[in-house]
Amino acid sequence: MKRNGTKQRMGNRQLVILAVIVFVMIVSTIVGLIYVRRHIESVLQTGVHSCQEYDRHYAFITESYEDNFWKEVFCEARQYGESQNDYLEWMGNGLAIEYSKDELLEIAIASKVDGIIVEGDGNESTRERINEAVKKGIPVVTMMTDSYDSARQCFVGVGSYYLGREYGRQIIRIATKETGEVLVLMDRDSEDSAQNIIYNGIIETLANEGNHLNLQLTTLAVNQDSPFSEEEAIRDIFLNKETVPKIIICLNEKNTVTAYQATISYNLVGEVSILGYSATDTILESIDRNVVAATVVVDSQQMGIHSVQALDEYVETGYVSDLVTMDVYTITPKNIKEHMPDAVEQNEE
Repeated sequence: MKRNGTKQRMGNRQLVILAVIVFVMIVSTIVGLIYVRRHIESVLQTGVHSCQEYDRHYAFITESYEDNFWKEVFCEARQYGESQNDYLEWMGNGLAIEYSKDELLEIAIASKVDGIIVEGDGNESTRERINEAVKKGIPVVTMMTDSYDSARQCFVGVGSYYLGREYGRQIIRIATKETGEVLVLMDRDSEDSAQNIIYNGIIETLANEGNHLNLQLTTLAVNQDSPFSEEEAIRDIFLNKETVPKIIICLNEKNTVTAYQATISYNLVGEVSILGYSATDTILESIDRNVVAATVVVDSQQMGIHSVQALDEYVETGYVSDLVTMDVYTITPKNIKEHMPDAVEQNEE
């Protein structure tokens, strides 16, 4: 009997302990659920208050995401856009899949964005996408390079005559009486008059300020029929070292890089001076290596801000200027460290 009573007391104690454990677990679960609920409510409330609503959604489209110039343009454009309650999306940037410019334009159109800012070019496919966007009520601003004969609302770029004047001044800076020929690379597929205006600006500058040099200015038209057609045309210039012009002027980024690479490939560094366009990492490196003599660059801050301003103006009023011109500046070995901190200190005569 005594043994049975002891067993009963032990059983009751175990039941009490078990009941306490269950109670503690239930209380803990309830407290935990209350905490989680309050935490979720807090997060949701914080999200609601921190969420920014924008009036307009713009797409920003370029060929490259890596070049510092385009990063600067986008940052300036985005910062200005936020001040105007515009959301600017760099289409395709950061995605695992790499899309072409045409595909990004199609994505922007399908997304029904309120406007598109795109790095223009002379390709027919780009013009077709721009025309499609405008037809569907999406205004388009081209930047850096125009897409001529397209329905775009505005081009944000450089005044052609001023650009020609700047190239002319750089020719005078590096040319000597022995220079002889200066070659200007033109775009064969371009039907616009901008190249002719640039060319006239060079001619007039040389006539007024460099007539003592007795230079012969010539042109070569290269096309963009295939990804390699321009490269082949430019490399053909370097095949005969005796006939390579002493100065070659490139009016776009691609030709600048191709001419720079050809100069190295054909061992003509120091014998040929290249005047380029744009300030990508590759072009800055070429100036640091004294292969490219100078490059003309558009003000990235102005380009970013004015591109968004042009879209805003058109969206709000239905009107905008056909052309917005940017300031330009020239990067040479003398001031390369201002744009490329790791560049080697160089001196110019």
